[in-house]
Amino acid sequence: MADIITGMIKRYSADDRFTMEPDPAGKIIRLRFTDESWFEMEKKEAEKNIRVSFATSDRTVNEDIEHAILDSKDPIDDFIYDGMEEAGEEEEHKVEHYHDGVFRYAVDLPLDRAGVDEQAARVLDGLFYTFEEYAEGD
Repeated sequence: MADIITGMIKRYSADDRFTMEPDPAGKIIRLRFTDESWFEMEKKEAEKNIRVSFATSDRTVNEDIEHAILDSKDPIDDFIYDGMEEAGEEEEHKVEHYHDGVFRYAVDLPLDRAGVDEQAARVLDGLFYTFEEYAEGD
């Protein structure tokens, strides 16, 4: 398998939804959506996975998402389902929501799975479809 981050850089370099910010070390690609919100893929070799996430430094964006999840009465994994379905991702995913300096909603995929690069792209698109309206603001 070609390096997944290099492949993602090629895949998203012409995607006008984002401003790409590749990591010089080649472990992370950040796709900036707004000044405060972005999508990220991080190759985590020690854990043997790739983490695909939506991140925001804007507390209001995070609170709006948290309120929407609560209002939906669904667990967070179900909350992202429609976005994943729109992106063509049929597998259900465990979503971790945490704060690591920014508010993050993340899905981990095993690096050794066949087709993980295509799945990671679908998951990123699914997160985009789920969180786009919150990140755009008013």
